[in-house]
Amino acid sequence: MTLLPLSATAALAGLAIGFGTRRLVARYSRAEEDSGAEGERYGSWPAAGAVEGVTAAVLAALALRALWPDAAAGAPGAGGTPAGRAGELLAFGWLAVVAVALSFVDAAVHRLPDRLTLAAYLGTAAPLAVPALADGRLGDLLGAGLGGLALAGFYLVLFLVNPAGMGLGDVKFAASLGTALGWLGWDTLVAGAFLGLLAGGLYGAALMAARRAGRKSEIPFGPFMAVGALAAVLTAL
Repeated sequence: MTLLPLSATAALAGLAIGFGTRRLVARYSRAEEDSGAEGERYGSWPAAGAVEGVTAAVLAALALRALWPDAAAGAPGAGGTPAGRAGELLAFGWLAVVAVALSFVDAAVHRLPDRLTLAAYLGTAAPLAVPALADGRLGDLLGAGLGGLALAGFYLVLFLVNPAGMGLGDVKFAASLGTALGWLGWDTLVAGAFLGLLAGGLYGAALMAARRAGRKSEIPFGPFMAVGALAAVLTAL
């Protein structure tokens, strides 16, 4: 099967998965049950087809980029054993799907639910044990673990310095993203973290320039963390 049919298959799978996760996104995007409290947030259902479309695009891009080196080498699985490659792609694919869900929820209600951040971490870390054992990449597995700790620690510092601008949900989400980025190397980890901060900073600056936000305004940072990490992953695979 050539790259185009594989990408199309991944996109179709993304549509199906996105359809299944859309209700999950909507569930966590409902208004917080804090009636009458100042600053209450009101969530909303995502636009029709939004979750499905983004999930499909992300999985198609991931499949295309991950399988490109194998096609160029002329041999499927040239980057490792089939089991190892499958485990690696499962980890990144799972993270991509959950990251899309978390991004939509964060955009709606400015929070990243613990259940989803925990699912993102476990579903990313566990499959990486397969390529670590099958392909002798125990060093990369250690790098993934340290990467998760490093990025989570970095965001924890940001949270402690400015609790109004960063939440504990961002810290927990960073553990998953750091695990995936750390698996690919420290350069990828730094690039993913930098791109996320850059994207979020530019968005905040644009809002202030349009006078739609101030210095103390809260913005959802999860989507920018996800975009930065995905860009770095797609570059490094």
